[in-house]
Amino acid sequence: MARNRYDAPVKTSSRTVQLTIMGVAAVTLIGGVLFALGQQRMAAVERWTPQGPECPVWAGPLPVSKSRPDLQSFDYAGVTLGRWFGHASCVELHKTFLPGGGVFQACHFTGPDFVRVKAGGVETTYRPGVGKPTIITIRDGVATCATDPRGTAPANP
Repeated sequence: MARNRYDAPVKTSSRTVQLTIMGVAAVTLIGGVLFALGQQRMAAVERWTPQGPECPVWAGPLPVSKSRPDLQSFDYAGVTLGRWFGHASCVELHKTFLPGGGVFQACHFTGPDFVRVKAGGVETTYRPGVGKPTIITIRDGVATCATDPRGTAPANP
């Protein structure tokens, strides 16, 4: 078979170099995006970490109140949360820097006095006090409560 004079010889080494450069660029780009995403995730977790002491657990019945006979309750991520006063804001946060590490929940209460958490068949009532902002964190079905001196909820992730 005669060779066509318009056929240029194929340079396999230059093609390999081009593919290698494109591969390195793609890995670098994807790595940079994952790193930035991880930075945002960890910054959100830091913002939603309570900055005060743990809430005291309330063992007795709630005090009688004619204006509020029971706590204002709502369900979030399979957990029932109730508060006596204030507003609530809840978010889902990532456990790890990288994708696929799982999530946990956190709820900020502006000044609840009492907070009741029903998670995993366990009901716990906390009494941070009136006007004491509080963050409830729910990790793997276990709730923790701590006061937080910030009067408004941290920025959403």
